[in-house]
Amino acid sequence: MVADIVKIDAPASALVGDTIIVDVSVKNISSADQYIAVTAVYDSTGIPFQFDYLLVSPGQTVIMRGNFTMPSKSVRATAWSWYWDGSQWVLDDSGYVDIALEAISLQFREFVVSDYAVV
Repeated sequence: MVADIVKIDAPASALVGDTIIVDVSVKNISSADQYIAVTAVYDSTGIPFQFDYLLVSPGQTVIMRGNFTMPSKSVRATAWSWYWDGSQWVLDDSGYVDIALEAISLQFREFVVSDYAVV
């Protein structure tokens, strides 16, 4: 293993239409500089990340940030880490986080007529 996913941060729940930020923390556990990339999906939809890949020093942890719009159902966001071996990208680690769809709760407030006129 080279690109160890140490943490995936995302909200536990969200409303439909919310922007969901997914932060994937990846540590280079090798003894050399490594090009590291992260890919992720929710259901089968890709999550775009701000960087395609980063050069990571030995022992360094980087955060790769992606985002998507919350659909109208709960989802599982799955992330994979990759490293470049000099000729190809090698799949290294994976993890996931579940994000529940929040229900909108309607609140009733007292209705008061304060001004009226008799005609």
